[in-house]
Amino acid sequence: MRILIDTNILIHLEDNKVISDTFAKFYQLAISNKCDVYYHPACLRDIKRDKDEERQKITISKLNKYVQMPDPATPGTEFAALVGQNKENDVIDNAQLFQVCKEYVDFFVTEDGGIHTKAKRINLSAKVLSVTDGLKLLQEKYTLIIPQHPLLQECSTREIEKELSDEFFNSLREGYTGFNTWFVEKCARQNRRCYVLRVDSSISAILIFHREKSAEHNLPGITRDAMKMCTLKVAETAFGYRLGELFLNKMFDMCIKGKIGHLYLTVFPQHIHLIALLEKYGFVRNQFKNKDGLDELRMIKSLIKTDYSATQQAIEAHPFYADGTAINKFVIPIDPKFYNTLFKDGTFRQQHLFDNTSEALNEIEGNTISKAYLCRSKRKSMKAGDLLFFYRSKDIKSIEPVGLLDEVVYTKDIAEIKKLVKRKTVYSDANLEQMADGKKAVTVLVFRLLYYLENPVKFQTVKTLESYSNNFQTITTLTETDYSNLKQNKHFDERFIIN
Repeated sequence: MRILIDTNILIHLEDNKVISDTFAKFYQLAISNKCDVYYHPACLRDIKRDKDEERQKITISKLNKYVQMPDPATPGTEFAALVGQNKENDVIDNAQLFQVCKEYVDFFVTEDGGIHTKAKRINLSAKVLSVTDGLKLLQEKYTLIIPQHPLLQECSTREIEKELSDEFFNSLREGYTGFNTWFVEKCARQNRRCYVLRVDSSISAILIFHREKSAEHNLPGITRDAMKMCTLKVAETAFGYRLGELFLNKMFDMCIKGKIGHLYLTVFPQHIHLIALLEKYGFVRNQFKNKDGLDELRMIKSLIKTDYSATQQAIEAHPFYADGTAINKFVIPIDPKFYNTLFKDGTFRQQHLFDNTSEALNEIEGNTISKAYLCRSKRKSMKAGDLLFFYRSKDIKSIEPVGLLDEVVYTKDIAEIKKLVKRKTVYSDANLEQMADGKKAVTVLVFRLLYYLENPVKFQTVKTLESYSNNFQTITTLTETDYSNLKQNKHFDERFIIN
């Protein structure tokens, strides 16, 4: 990436201004990711006109720390007339802006409002950024945002190297000769990251992940970076807790927000249960011979939303979804005590002392992609593929989790209800039996958690919605007008939406 920096920013870098810290982060991120960062040589002419020789000397010494743009294009009178050129400073501003117009640089970073006005005039606003917007651009492109979960510890593999002798790792050593060496010389040395699940202070599950260049992963037909799930292990005592879904959902979120197009792991064909889980969520098989000559599978998931159709809400496309006008949208009110268990990693839920104990692990429904919600509200218009927006009632009165309805069932049969919601809901058997009293059908919504809103719909916005006329006391249709307005106000994450 080629970035041109307005000279005025560079000149004032060592002054006592807030912009210095922001720029320092921006510049460090740009250089560490091998971006070319330039200043325009035309600016030197203006500096050399300064009659204060000492100040001129100091200013040039600041610029000497940076790289001068080689062979810049020279704007003509037509460009000057297009953007405006009334003062001497306009000449320098236009010279810098012209490099973006010619695509000799990818972005121009400036705090000059006049230059931003000129850029808007010629439709270059997306390429002319403030320092803050430039930093945000680089963070989105180069910084891996690692999602958190109260049950999981996200850390460096260096932090758990001292635990390699634990019994938990025995099966990994048995399945992979040289596992300890690989862990120390690859994972720890390269400072790879991992998710660790601890129960009563002992490791019960681990996922080591690593972002790879195309030369490292050699995935067929894929030339972009990919995320590899290097090691995925769940202790036998934790197999029943569907931690695989928890790990997958975190990796999906990480890849989408980090703009990583593919997620994969290698697995032996005999691991049929793991393969079935991966295929359910859209991983495809690619068979190969490993270095020992054995058949192995690369299980590859595309996280490029254009690879999926907007005409369906298939589970294979998870967590992407369509939101066209043909798709119903519903607000689902949920009591705080049920919210806290069903949506463990939502920001509305506070962590508590039991999050790293077997008690929290037993709350299976909070660790899965597939969940269930039960109520007495009967909405015959609901169908698979509808969007669900969960409204935490009573206290916070805001919307954060977004779900997609996979199945809706209306039934009085307690056996059917228990079968549908097994390990998916916050309700105990006693709760279910009380709800299914045989007098009125229970509405069972089996849904997938897609993601949490980074910009939740707070109550001050909720109460202005046309759909809020019933105070969201029951399942409520979110009107298309309300949805469109919320979307326009950036509440929903376009990275997940298939257009």
